[in-house]
Amino acid sequence: MKQTNMASTLLITVPLFFLFTISACAVPEQGGDTASAAKAEEIAPADAAGADEAAVKTGAPGAATATGLDIIMDGSSLKAFDISMEEVKATGSEFDYRSLEGAIDFLLVYDLGAKRSREKLAARLDGMTGHEIIERVKKHKRK
Repeated sequence: MKQTNMASTLLITVPLFFLFTISACAVPEQGGDTASAAKAEEIAPADAAGADEAAVKTGAPGAATATGLDIIMDGSSLKAFDISMEEVKATGSEFDYRSLEGAIDFLLVYDLGAKRSREKLAARLDGMTGHEIIERVKKHKRK
């Protein structure tokens, strides 16, 4: 009897989880990045020490600090990855952040190299921008 209840629970929970994960990733593209740029201008760093710790590179010499999905994710540690995610949340639109979050949730399940470990996934996504991570998920879904 216990196994039947557990099997029923799994048969309901697992598909709902996948449906939620896939629906979070399957959002239409927004036109332009003006909302992210406008929001980035409104937000100031909370303190200088936190700003130094969460400093973001754009990868282009002499370029301004990246915002939103243009931020290069730091996967050197889970803490650094979480700081990068917070930076995306603070400087990008809510839509961009949720899209990236959904893409990461998708990769936690379907990226076999990550083995469902957020730490391993962070290391695999090190150096990628939010746009590249979302594009990786889109390519994976097309297969």
